[in-house]
Amino acid sequence: MNEILPVIDTPAVTGQAQPEAPTGETLGRDAFLRLLTEQLQNQDPLDPMKNEEFVAQLAQFSSLEQLFGLQSTMEAVYLGIASMNNVSVASLLGTEVVAQGDQVFHDGEGSVTLHFEAQASFTTATVNVSDESGRVVKTLEIAGHDAGTFEIEWDGTDHDGQPLGEGIYSFAIEATDVEGEAVVVDTLLVGVIDQMDYSTGTPQPSINGVSVSLDVIRSLASSEP
Repeated sequence: MNEILPVIDTPAVTGQAQPEAPTGETLGRDAFLRLLTEQLQNQDPLDPMKNEEFVAQLAQFSSLEQLFGLQSTMEAVYLGIASMNNVSVASLLGTEVVAQGDQVFHDGEGSVTLHFEAQASFTTATVNVSDESGRVVKTLEIAGHDAGTFEIEWDGTDHDGQPLGEGIYSFAIEATDVEGEAVVVDTLLVGVIDQMDYSTGTPQPSINGVSVSLDVIRSLASSEP
């Protein structure tokens, strides 16, 4: 409640300071009670505050108390839910996930599997692999595929066939059908969640250093055989 109650004039009582409203933007619980007490102390004895006015102000104070109680309760509920959510998400550690994503970790040795899901069949496609600076380091031409999920192998080398170092690489695909029309193909991140970061206040799982947002996870599976 932001309304400040008027101070009752006291012509019969002089030399006493009149109550002043607090300077803050909102009237807090303690300030409200102090203002009400000062009004009672400084009211005109010949024309005291009417019972109806006093009861109305007490009702306002009661409402303010209830709002403070509700706020405390909601804060406790939020903390409880956040705690349960953190525990629940922690159970994802060691779980194999399929998520929408365009990044993959390359350990600097061997090949890397890139995963996709085509919304329709296509006849040709081009895959561009880029390093962390956004520079395209490898271009792959692949044959057509039917609608659905598929994967290809990138040997971990650049345009000149030289091995690329360890790091996180991104990949993108452009596909066309037999009529030359573009076909939507989603890039996927597939792997086992091996880390959970809570530093931002929101649980953030990752696979080999590649962050996975919870809202883009498509499926979960046990990583145990």
